[in-house]
Amino acid sequence: MPGSKIYVVNTVELVGAVQRQPKVLAFPPIEAKFAMVVCDSSKEANDILKINVNGDEGDWGYSMEFYKSLHPALAPGEGLDAMNRVMIQNIAASAEALKPNGPRATRIGLMEWIRHQITLATTNSVYGPMNPFKDPKIEQAFWEFERNLVMILVNVLPSLTAAKGCHGRAVVARAFEKYFENKGHEGGSALVKTRYATSARNKIPLADIARYEVGGAIAILVNTGPALFWMLFFVFSLPEVLEDCRREIQAILTTKSQPNGTLLRSLDVTKMKTKCPILLSTFQEVLRHKALGTSVRQVMQDTLLDNKYLLKKDSTILMPNIVVHNDPSVWGSDVHVFRHKRFLREKTATNNNDDSGKRKAKANLAAFRGFGSGSTLCPGRHFATTEILAVVVMFCMRYEIEPVGGKWTASTTMGSTSAAAGVMEPDIDVEVDIRLRKGFEDGDWAFGLTDSDTVMAVSQDD
Repeated sequence: MPGSKIYVVNTVELVGAVQRQPKVLAFPPIEAKFAMVVCDSSKEANDILKINVNGDEGDWGYSMEFYKSLHPALAPGEGLDAMNRVMIQNIAASAEALKPNGPRATRIGLMEWIRHQITLATTNSVYGPMNPFKDPKIEQAFWEFERNLVMILVNVLPSLTAAKGCHGRAVVARAFEKYFENKGHEGGSALVKTRYATSARNKIPLADIARYEVGGAIAILVNTGPALFWMLFFVFSLPEVLEDCRREIQAILTTKSQPNGTLLRSLDVTKMKTKCPILLSTFQEVLRHKALGTSVRQVMQDTLLDNKYLLKKDSTILMPNIVVHNDPSVWGSDVHVFRHKRFLREKTATNNNDDSGKRKAKANLAAFRGFGSGSTLCPGRHFATTEILAVVVMFCMRYEIEPVGGKWTASTTMGSTSAAAGVMEPDIDVEVDIRLRKGFEDGDWAFGLTDSDTVMAVSQDD
């Protein structure tokens, strides 16, 4: 908040102490302010959002009900499975389209390809057949809005200082308003249905439901693309990582002959949750290196943190993930090394009765904040993780990816990473050549997902 005192919390212990006091060191008031500015909601909607914003009078009101309603729709189960199936089929079709015709490779800008395909796959899974993002103009307008978020958040004459962003936001909001007017949400996911129902029940005007949905699109789109980019970057640039991941995935791949004599290779993405621990650990290590998010809290009353530090009312708390993720006292002297097996839950000692390895993994998860933690743990983490790993699995098994010029070079990330980003975005895209993997040139591929309540533990809260 402008003009307020700022406290930076940068140890695992103090982060935990903050999270144990969610009412007095609160996130909902910050989230509400962010929504009002970013979504440009009306005074009528803002007044509704401010009612019992922190839940001090009980678990009611738009602020409390909206966030709470997201969890059932995004928890492992029927609603999430339905979203995942749509997403997987979209991604599988996109991966198939990369198949080279003849001996020449398919050349793409990796981040550009990822952004477009993830945008379509994700929004199709959330918004259903009437998905507004099917219109390329809406997709373009959204990313123009996202690129201007910093100046929109500064909120000083944004119509002048962030004119393109404001225009893009208005275009996407109008598309969402038409979507809701035509009852497109009724054919969408459990997530968009519950978001609409919660807003309507709290008497949010339709135009503002549409504006808030623009903010919802930020949540489902902005971080998945960069996280997938870095996952593919590390997997394919480090031969040992690629070999380990392929070996795990091969074990859950089934192959059979089709009536026409060709091979059909099938993979149930659900099995990744329990059969691919190295793949999951690699993903967590990617986020440890590239997650940039900063958790923010508002001090609601004078509070003595950890019996040592007096935090004054109306101050702001910042908890930057990058500090905790690079703390050698937590991760060891190799904190800056990419170690893809770092998060494996296995016994590292030779003595089978020694569970120090399990304790170490648990300690690492407590310090791992790739998806936040506590009361603000990202409710969409299971969908995002499945989406990212599904793409990685398809690429690992079907293709070889090589950077044009032959050398993987990590780009800087300071110029392209937006204000809403929780993962660093590369400033310079990587052009890559995609070729069919030797021994996997022929046959068909099928990717599916069985019903599952199984949780992939990507956070200490899972």
